[in-house]
Amino acid sequence: MSVFSAEHLPALIAGLGVAAIGAPLSVFVVLKRLAFIGQGVSHAAFGGVGVALFLGVAGASVAEDILQMAIVLAFSIGAALVISALGRTNRGRLDTAIGIVLSASMALGFVLFTIAESRHDHDEHGHAHGAHADEHHVIEEILFGNILNANWNSVWVTLAGAGVILGTLWWLRHRLVFWSFDEPVCAAYGVREQRTGNLLLVLLAIAVVLSMQVVGVILAAAVLVLPGAAALHLSSRLDRVMLWSLLIALGGTLLGFVVGDAAGWPIGPSIVLVQSLAYLTALGSHKGLGRLRSV
Repeated sequence: MSVFSAEHLPALIAGLGVAAIGAPLSVFVVLKRLAFIGQGVSHAAFGGVGVALFLGVAGASVAEDILQMAIVLAFSIGAALVISALGRTNRGRLDTAIGIVLSASMALGFVLFTIAESRHDHDEHGHAHGAHADEHHVIEEILFGNILNANWNSVWVTLAGAGVILGTLWWLRHRLVFWSFDEPVCAAYGVREQRTGNLLLVLLAIAVVLSMQVVGVILAAAVLVLPGAAALHLSSRLDRVMLWSLLIALGGTLLGFVVGDAAGWPIGPSIVLVQSLAYLTALGSHKGLGRLRSV
């Protein structure tokens, strides 16, 4: 069945919603060299899933889905703020802070997941083999996702989150741009760099949680880097960079659907591969233009 059929329309819309979230955020992520933070927060979200399952919130109903997302979101925001705090106290070594939080969160997620599954095995009286198979399946879904499993609930949540993130970015665009390009003098002009940085990390955490519901933990980090990285090779004007990022994110999502459907590949990884090719193309065109200007 085609990915553009009515059955898979929610997946396409949810994917476009994730692209709309990732496009503007990815520009700030690349400008501030926060790509590894995206990795850290996205993997920390797995720890939040482990907490939710340990508490018995397995997403068996709409109410549990909402509660599970709230738990994962709170955990991810907390992880982002801990990364920021550790980065400030560890002589500015943000990479060390990210590595600590990423490793601890992933380990916590797996341990809590195992405890939750062991509790389930005990309740089911010996269905260990099937339970472990389910455990591995759930872990795979969380890490890699399957965009074709998206439903209309995922669509509305993703679109609502996109509206909140895009609205916040637009409202605070001047402060964020100033902070991105000239952080050392922010305080002199009344812009609190720590508060602004934490705000971006919170938005990044929200975007990661929304994205991982559709494309999984690992691919969510890629969506929040590739469009902006490609766009910054195509223009030096921020408004055009934002436009290019949006076009690459949306176009990459649509083309990824087509390529994945035609080749029989998973749709999420296909989207990331298309956006990776867009980055390489943008990089090549940037170098080519640079050589032409030097002649």
